[in-house]
Amino acid sequence: MSLVAALAGCGSFGHVTEVPSPSVSVTTGPPPGASQAPGPPLATATAPVSGQVDRTDPTAVAADCFARWQSFDARMDPGPTAGLERARDCLTDDFAASLGAGATAGAAAGADGQAWQDQRAAGTRSTVSVLATTPLGGIDTSATGRVVLQLNVRRETVTGTQAPVVAVSTPALTMLRQLDGTWRVAGADLANAAGDAPGR
Repeated sequence: MSLVAALAGCGSFGHVTEVPSPSVSVTTGPPPGASQAPGPPLATATAPVSGQVDRTDPTAVAADCFARWQSFDARMDPGPTAGLERARDCLTDDFAASLGAGATAGAAAGADGQAWQDQRAAGTRSTVSVLATTPLGGIDTSATGRVVLQLNVRRETVTGTQAPVVAVSTPALTMLRQLDGTWRVAGADLANAAGDAPGR
C-alpha cells in the first residue's frame, strides 16, 4: 500500500505522519489492438442487463455463454470445469468435448486440480461481464450460418479480502447455427482473454 508522508504543523518541524491512501481496485488493459467501442472505458462501462436469452441471436448467445463459462467461484464451485458445465447447453458437442466436458474427477487432477485447490484456499472468485459483441473485423457472416464474434469483456477477480482486480480483454468466439435455428459456440480464441477460467 502506498503511503503519503505529510509534515505536521505548529512548529513540529521534521515530524512526519504517515497517512495510508484508500484501497482501490487495480485495472489492466485493454490489450494492444483491443476493439473498444466509443464511450466509457471498458473497465468502468455498464454491462447490459441480463435476462431471457434469445437463442436465435448469435450475439446474445455468445455474451451469455462466455460469461457463464468463464466466471467462477472457487469457494463454491465443485472444480475447475464447473463453468464449462454451466455453459454446456450453449456449446457444440465437439467443442465441449475438446474442452473436457463430462470428464471424470480423476481427469481434473494434476496441475489443474492443484491450481484449483490453491484458488479455493485463497477464496478466489471471478465474475465476467460481456460489455459488447461485434462481428470480427466488422464482417457479419451470420446469414451463412457461421460467424466469428469479438467480445469486449470485463473480468473482476477477488482473492480473499483483497481489493478487486479488473482486467479487460477481447476474445473471439466462432458461432454456428443449429438445425433448429438456435446458435452455439463452436470455438474460441482466448489469446486476448486475460485471466481466463482455471484450466482453460
